[in-house]
Amino acid sequence: MDLWDTPAGFDQPLDALAACHRRIEKQLLTLSRLPKHIERHGVDDEARAAVTAVMRYFLNAAPNHHADEEMDLFPLLLRAAEQSADRSRTFELVSHLLVDHREMEAAWTTLRIALEGVLSGSTELLDKQVCKDFSRIYTSHIDREETELFPLAARLLRKPALDALGAAMARRRGLPPPSLA
Repeated sequence: MDLWDTPAGFDQPLDALAACHRRIEKQLLTLSRLPKHIERHGVDDEARAAVTAVMRYFLNAAPNHHADEEMDLFPLLLRAAEQSADRSRTFELVSHLLVDHREMEAAWTTLRIALEGVLSGSTELLDKQVCKDFSRIYTSHIDREETELFPLAARLLRKPALDALGAAMARRRGLPPPSLA
């Protein structure tokens, strides 16, 4: 297991979300290299393994990450901001991030079709631009979350809310809740 794959504990849910971003970035890096690899080597075992890993991640882990935010973090944060000077800013930020999620889902649909084609031996739908568009949306989103959302959440959310977030994240993955020492 390397640094990219080391999970942060759900007892520190904001760190766990950031660690997920590192794993997303790893998949985006693989994706960025895929068109050139296929151009040079065709759909070989290495290409199939890369496609399988990217698809597995974005079909399983990424939806959990979005659910962590949409079902748990965002509502907790909006509630915490209700009586604060950050109310308007928080609402605007969450609204923007929700739009990003819908754009990511649409971009994933296009990319998924292309990747499924690669696994079937067809590369017509996979081009550098499809990969770049998908990566651009995710990279911008990650930057906004790490520079705006996570610092805001760290400032506004108290331990009980963070504990609830971590427990919900663990539950979503079928894991026991974190120890709340």
